Parts: sequence; structure tokens; C-alpha cells
Amino acid sequence: MSSQILVTGATGFIGRQLVRDLIGAGHDVRVLARNGKKAEALFGGAAEVSLGDLCNPASLREACRGIDLIYHIGGIYRFGLRHRRELWETNVTGTESLLQAAAAAGVSRMVYLSSGGLLKAACGNSSKKTPFRPLLTEDDFPSSPPPFSSYKGSKWHAEKKVLEWAKRGFPVVVASPTCPIGAEDELPTPTGQIIRDFLAGRFPFYCRTGLNFVAVDELSAGLQRVARKGRIGERYLLGHHNLWLKHFLDILSEETGLPAPRTALPFWAVCLAGCGGEALDFFHSGDRAARICLESALQSARIQFFSNAKAREELGWNPTRPIRASIQEAIAWSRNLGREPRVSDDLQAQPALAGTYADSRSAQTHVG
Repeated sequence: MSSQILVTGATGFIGRQLVRDLIGAGHDVRVLARNGKKAEALFGGAAEVSLGDLCNPASLREACRGIDLIYHIGGIYRFGLRHRRELWETNVTGTESLLQAAAAAGVSRMVYLSSGGLLKAACGNSSKKTPFRPLLTEDDFPSSPPPFSSYKGSKWHAEKKVLEWAKRGFPVVVASPTCPIGAEDELPTPTGQIIRDFLAGRFPFYCRTGLNFVAVDELSAGLQRVARKGRIGERYLLGHHNLWLKHFLDILSEETGLPAPRTALPFWAVCLAGCGGEALDFFHSGDRAARICLESALQSARIQFFSNAKAREELGWNPTRPIRASIQEAIAWSRNLGREPRVSDDLQAQPALAGTYADSRSAQTHVG
């Protein structure tokens, strides 16, 4: 029997949760994967594996054959101006190639995973006293891509292309998740990196950053509701807990017994480190992106507190998981990291996360 659902980015943090949930609900699932062994190790043969790549249109046409619904989770996230080309080729051109393949195959519906991090945000470093601001909604999409932000720029252009296809009649809906949190954040996402660095004692500073978190299993449920009930061409924010970074770190401290940082790193210091990291990244010959760059430095000043009212009212999606429970799961998994064998990483996608942290070794800041 041909698969009915295709998931790209299936071996990533969000993708693997979604695939397992779909399989558990009795759906026939096909996954697009560059690494067949990793996909088989994760799903135990319960999902059909279609070897391919978002940069290989022929593999996308094959993967879309016989498919009714696509969850497009796949892509790459790297930060730094040096990575503009690869980000564009995968996140923008790859998304359009998938749209073309899906339309040619007669796919009846597609969910595109964008990012809540693209939405407009207030600055949190200008004053210690931040006045009340209304929560961000789906209508706060910026009119132009953010400057000095290669990753977010690629996601902005990709989402614009998706919405253009929707206007032409292709049945695609946009899901904009915030910071997913939970077990199996293997790559990791920036939020997962915060937890790993905190556990390793490499977190002496914090920034005045406003974040929103969502449990990865509840995010998976939200994506499925977007597929079932979302209106074509609409954007749905999938987020839950609005927290200051300092509050998040304080909870980590309470759960681990490790000290939380007490000093806020000034924005100018983060920007200075970002400029230095950007310069060093241009001379780096490897594939690994810089841990601090202009994009991550600018993100450290952002306050992104979101409203999920549209998803609750239109989709019936009501996340209830306490943030502390999700943090506990993430801590437990991170502490066990390395005790079990791992399969090499596949092409994975995570959203542009709003998390920011400072690393004691070089005042590094991670965001998504």
C-alpha cells in the first residue's frame, strides 16, 4: 500500500516526535531522509524510507508519489553570513522544489513548518523596566526579512513563497512554532544547547530575552490539528509558555541544584562578540557555523512573547504541559546523552528559536 503521509526532516527533534505520533495513530507514513540507517533506527521499519534531499528535485518527485498529505519539517539552520548560500538552496529553493513536486503529484494538503521567531519583537535591553506590550500574533509578520540574519532571512523568503503558492490555489498551511522543548533534542536546538551548557557549568551570564516554549509532543499535536483544520494560506502560532530567559535559567537551577547566572550581559558586549564571531567564521573552513554571530547577537535583545489564541480557537489546540515538566524531561535526556549509541545526523530542521545564552568561554550567544 502506498504511503499517504510524507514527512521531511523526520529524523530531527520535531520530526521524529511527529512521525511516531502519526504511526501510533495508525497512519501510513513515508519519511524523506538522507540517512536511511538513522531513519530505520528511529522508526524500526514502521515508516517507509524514501532516500532523498531537498536539494535533489528528482528525489522529491519520487517521495511525493502517492502522497495525500505532506508535513514539511525539513531544512537546515545555521547562523552567520557565510552560510547564506546553503541556507537559501535548502530552505528556499528546496521548499519551492517540494511545492512543485507536491503539486505535480496531486497532494491534497501540505503543512509548512515556519518559525515564530520570524515575527516582530520588542527590544529587551534598552531598559531594565520594560513596559507592557501586547502579545505577538500571526499578524506580526515583518514586511521585509530581518537584517544580518541569514537563517531567518531564508525562512522569511521560504514562507513568502509558500503563501504565494497558497494564493495560486495550492492547499498549504503555515505552522509557526516557538521553542520546542523535551527529550531527544539531539542536534541540539538552541534551547537544547542552553540546557547542555547549563549542565556543564558554562553559563555565567544571561541576556534580557523574552522567550516562548512549547512541549515537543504538544507541538506535534498542534501540527496535526493544523493539517486537519487549518485554513489554506493561513499562519498558526504554536507556542505555550512565555518566560524571560532569566526565569527559565532559574527553573533549571531549581531542578538541577546548579547555580543560575546573576549577571546580565549588556547588549553592546553581545554585539561586539557577534561581530568578532562573524569575522572568524569567514575564515573557518569547516561546515560548522559560528556559535556567535550578528544574527544571534541581535536576537539576544528580542522579546518574543506570543499569543496562541488563533490556534486554540480555530484548531481546538490547547497545550497544558507545565513548563517545569518539559524542562525535567529535557534535563534527564541531556544527562544521559552519550551513554547510548548514536547514528550520524541527518538533514534536520528546527524552527528559528528565540532562546539566547552566554557561554563562559567567549561570551557566546545562541539563538534560533
